[in-house]
Amino acid sequence: MKIHTTVKRIGLAVLSVWLPAMSLSHAASAQTPQGPAVMFEKRCYSCHNIGSGDKKGPDLKGVTDRRTRDWLHEYILAPAAMNRKGDQAAAELFKKFAPEVMPDQALTPEEMDGILNMIQDLTRKGEVYVPPGAKLARAIGPTDAHDGLLLFTGRWKFQNGGPACISCHNFKGAGAFGGGTLGPDLTTANIKYRDPELISILQNPNFPTMNSVFGAHPLNDEEIVKIFALFQNAKQQNPNAQVAATAPIEAKFPLIGAGALILAIVGMNLIWKNRLRGVREEIVRRSRI
Repeated sequence: MKIHTTVKRIGLAVLSVWLPAMSLSHAASAQTPQGPAVMFEKRCYSCHNIGSGDKKGPDLKGVTDRRTRDWLHEYILAPAAMNRKGDQAAAELFKKFAPEVMPDQALTPEEMDGILNMIQDLTRKGEVYVPPGAKLARAIGPTDAHDGLLLFTGRWKFQNGGPACISCHNFKGAGAFGGGTLGPDLTTANIKYRDPELISILQNPNFPTMNSVFGAHPLNDEEIVKIFALFQNAKQQNPNAQVAATAPIEAKFPLIGAGALILAIVGMNLIWKNRLRGVREEIVRRSRI
């Protein structure tokens, strides 16, 4: 009996030490900072490559050789402010990549140095940055492109409450009246961006407007597969399509507006024409008595 009690006490003592230690270990692992490659994917890859050419912003290969660390730190934190104060290099970048405006990046000096060290290392090795997480959760199935269209147009709702893509973007064949014009036409998205780039954008849309909308309402893995399948299907149907520099001019909207105006004028004319009909009929009736 005494042995059983002693063993029980020892077991409780071990648990009292082991459980808090495991909790602290789990908390520490949950708070581990993201590595430079993952951070670049989430914060930078929407607009920048390393060794694969310019995107919405410049290719960052060799940037640590072209600029000092102090300059890079200041620019990353507040690019627009540097442009406003007349920094020549910043002004050249803003001019070259207009109308795109790089947003301020809330990164610590350590995070910036981690990313810059990665860029420097890839440049030295002559390697291209490949985002570690830019992979689909599963292979594309036969119905995914159609399902993606339903999500794009809002006929299916995003699970996390994000708005339908058509609210801000156009896509050929999506709706009788097309889509919004706040963002670019996405019909050729899979031609403009390589597969890893497009997947990464869907996972982490770091464009200012999209980030503000989808930051708290991200697409889930299934939705990313379906939307990507929609874009890929458009590319397969028209592989030689050209990415438009500007949004296409939609002739149907002026025609619809003109038709509505004509109908309004005709309707007002009928109303105006018949406004005194009852009075005239009474006058005519009395004149015949």
